[in-house]
Formats: sequence, C-alpha cells, structure tokens
Amino acid sequence: MDAEGSLLYTSRGTGAPTSTSHFASSASVTPEYRDMVVSTSYAKDYNLDFKDVEILRKAATSSAYFIYHSELDDGNTVYVYDAVADVENVADVTDTVYTIFSLCTITLLCVIFVILVSRLSKPVEEMNSITKNMAALDFSKKCKDHGNDEVGELGKSINILSDKLDMTLADLKDKNIQLEKDIELRLALDNARKDFISNVSHELKTPIAIISGYAEGVCEGISDDPQVIKEYCGIIRDESNKMNSLVLQLLEITKLESTSKEFTPSLWSIGEAAVRLLDHLSLQIEAEGVTVRNDIPVSALCWSQEDKIETVLRNYITNAIAHCSGEKKIILSSEKKDGLLRISVFNTGEHIADEDISSIWDSFYRGDKSHDRSENRFGLGLSIVKTVMSAHKCGYGVQNVDGGVVFWFEVAEDSQFYDDKKQ
Repeated sequence: MDAEGSLLYTSRGTGAPTSTSHFASSASVTPEYRDMVVSTSYAKDYNLDFKDVEILRKAATSSAYFIYHSELDDGNTVYVYDAVADVENVADVTDTVYTIFSLCTITLLCVIFVILVSRLSKPVEEMNSITKNMAALDFSKKCKDHGNDEVGELGKSINILSDKLDMTLADLKDKNIQLEKDIELRLALDNARKDFISNVSHELKTPIAIISGYAEGVCEGISDDPQVIKEYCGIIRDESNKMNSLVLQLLEITKLESTSKEFTPSLWSIGEAAVRLLDHLSLQIEAEGVTVRNDIPVSALCWSQEDKIETVLRNYITNAIAHCSGEKKIILSSEKKDGLLRISVFNTGEHIADEDISSIWDSFYRGDKSHDRSENRFGLGLSIVKTVMSAHKCGYGVQNVDGGVVFWFEVAEDSQFYDDKKQ
C-alpha cells in the first residue's frame, strides 16, 4: 500500500491491483475491506501485545486473519497476512507431532533408564547372592566379568576374596584334621604307654612274687632237705631267666623303635638265614613233634638290615612252632612280586579269631588268652615284627587259610626301593 492506502502490489494472482482480494489495515481506503473490523475474540485468545500485529475479521465471510504491517523508508506499507485457521491447523499438527515426539522421547528415556538400572542392579544382585554363599562357606560361585568400571572392579575383588577365603579355609581344615590326628595319636600313645606299663607290671609281678616267696623260704630254712632247697633254687633260677628274657625283649623293642641309629640295608641271603634258623631250632621242633618244609631257595637274596629281618623270621618260626597243631606241619616259602620278596610261614592249626587279627601285633597281646609262662612267651614277638617292618617300610600280615594260618612279610630285592621311599 502507498501512503494514501492504494494497493501497489500483491503476491497473489497476477499482481494487478484490481485483481487482489487482500486487504489492508482498518484504515485502508480500499473499498473491499472497509468493513474489516478487529476480531476481539481472537485478540483476547492470542493476547497480542505487538503494535505491528493485529487480527482482523472479514465481515462478509467472518474469516479472521493475522496481519503484520511495517512502514518502509519510501512511505509505503508492507502487509504480511495469513488466515488464523491455517495457522491454527499448523499449530494443531505441531501440537500432535510434539505430543507424539514427547511420548516417544519419554518411552525411549524409560527404556534407557530400565537398561541402565538393570545393568547396575543385576550385578549387585549377583554379588549379593555370592556374598551370602560366602557367608555360608560356599565359595564355588564366582562373579561374572562386568567390565572395568567400578561394578566390574568390585566383582573382581569379590572373586579374589572368595579364592583367598577358600584357600585359607581349606588350609585350616587340613590343619584341623592334622591336629585331630595328632591328638588321637597322642591319646593312643598315652593309652599304649599305660597299657605297656600295666602289662610289664603284670608280667614282672608274678616272677618277682615267686622269687621272693621261694627266696624267703630258703632264708627261713623251710627245709633241711638238700633236694628241696635245690628245687627252690631251681625255681628261683627259672623265674630269673624268664624275667631276664622279658627285659631283653623289652630292650630289643626299645632299640628297634629308636630312630637315632641310621638305617643301613645290605644285600644278604635270606635263604641261608632260613636254613640256619631251622638248624638252631631243631631241638625245639623235634620236642614239639613238628614237621618243617623249607621251600625258600638258598640263593634267595634281599636288601635289608640282616639282623632285624632275621629276628622277624625267627619270631615267625617260633610262633608257628608254639601254635602248630593238627597235622603239625610248618612250611616256609617265598614269592617274588613287583621288586619285593614275600616270605611266608605257614603252620597247621586253629584259625586266629577275626577280632584278634588287628591286635596280635600289639605288645603283650596273646590271642590264646591263657597267658602261659612256661615257654617265656610274653606276647612281644609280633610287636617286634611290627616295629622292624615299619622301619623297613615293607608290608607284613597274617591270613587264615585252609588248614591253618600264614604269617608273611616282604623285603626289597633292590636297594633303590629305599631311595624311592625317602622321596
């Protein structure tokens, strides 16, 4: 519009002033828009505070328009307009788009929040479960790898703590088991010591009482008969010999159990030792009416302490003679197996009771329960066998077989056996 209100140019149609349907402000002299009035309702709704903007309504159509006008430097006025309805449609679409976008954004944020919370809460729940198991002394479960952040580092620290606690607890259990074994061993040794003292006292009490009684009788002149006095002195001598035999066997056990003497095995012929022992015991064998068969080859050699293993073999043979019955047969035999030579002594007679088999190796234990002292048997022979074989770290044992009992022990055929045992 020019300064007089005449239309100069429009962006609609051909641009000719006569073809325009646009309007100017309320002060316009253009006849078509003289009836344009201010739309109070819209103005109130939009609360326009700008001096260059107003809302006008066309009386003929009741269409409202946003009008913006600005005066140019040459005195002309530019009017920019748009229908309120169009603007409102755009605003409605914008509101809808904004609402949808907001809802989508909120949903996305919620999903992200849930994921973040889940990533944080699940490791914490896992760690809580594992620490509860640790409190219950169960260290089998471990935290998963959750990265290198604070939560991941905490999981790694819990795993390290779990492993160290598990190792410490296992070590403590081992030490506790060892302590229990030591206590049991100490109690067993204490009981064995008490039993040993009791048995020694029992075995010595009888000969001491006999010696004391007969010696007192001789001193009191109980008889003038030289034969009676000779008989008393003979009894005193026999009982003294039995006491001496007992003391010697006790000293032998003490010497064998001593670890101060170095263990020095040597190569020797156990076959020749068997022949020699049977020759020495021939009178006792004949007196008992026993038949002995020796199947151990004279060439049989072994690595061991000769005097100690010979004692074991002697004790086995004398034990077999003492308990031989029925056909009264004793058989000595040998067998090679896995670098060891097993020597067996079989005798006919009654089987050993099952409840006695584990106890016959104890000092002063006698399975016959008779406690016969006529042959200087004190129940120490098999105890000596146990001590000797334990020092050699070789096997020994007894077995009930058809027709009798077999006692056996093993000796090494090679000195390397003892080197392997030390490792």
